[in-house]
Amino acid sequence: MNDELAILVVDDNEDLLDTFAMILKRRGFFVETAGNGASAVAKFKNQSFDVTLMDIVMPEMNGVEASKKIKEMQPGATIILMTAYSDEELIQLARDEGIRHIVHKPIRVDQLIELIKKTASDQPILVIDDDAAICDSLSKVLEQQGYEVLTAGSGEEAIAIAHENACQMAFIDIKLPNIDGLETLLRLKEINPEILTIMMTGFRNEVKEALQKAQAASAITCLYKPFDPTEATDIVKKIGKKSRHSG
Repeated sequence: MNDELAILVVDDNEDLLDTFAMILKRRGFFVETAGNGASAVAKFKNQSFDVTLMDIVMPEMNGVEASKKIKEMQPGATIILMTAYSDEELIQLARDEGIRHIVHKPIRVDQLIELIKKTASDQPILVIDDDAAICDSLSKVLEQQGYEVLTAGSGEEAIAIAHENACQMAFIDIKLPNIDGLETLLRLKEINPEILTIMMTGFRNEVKEALQKAQAASAITCLYKPFDPTEATDIVKKIGKKSRHSG
């Protein structure tokens, strides 16, 4: 249902901002607006949105800078950038920051609605561990919370899955046969720069160096085995794309 989706529209053009907001509200979305990048960032301090539709070229804080700050607070935030200009430098900078959805104005309403629905749809969570019991227990608790879960017993299998499915998040065991967890993380990031990664290990001291490298490659945190599977759901709720607006 559209009314379950919270959309933030950000544009310094007040007429365009009002028009987009009116159209999206009529289509059944919950809509909030911000007139500049700084205001958009401020809104994310207290709530979250399923999709943020943001202009790239704005005074003081442009859309790329605002997107970066938003993702520092909420790594799973889904952002669509809009531009009326062919500013290739800013567009490339946005892609370097992991923004995959960049559209050019003027935008057809039906195409925009379709893109919003597509980017807001929940993507599966990938659990990677050669211990089948870990995969099963994590899958069970995550599926009970309404998430689709895919599992892989090796890095190679995970990479193959990632080529076929745009996963929002991956739980990766550091010690895997053949391709280890660190290499798996790096390969998954090559396939999908926006994927969120959480490492897992039962060898806290033995894999300390690999864990540091994983965190340097943007792994969000590490779960140390044995852990309560509900810890995984807490992480997903905090940073994942199923978070909804508050109030």
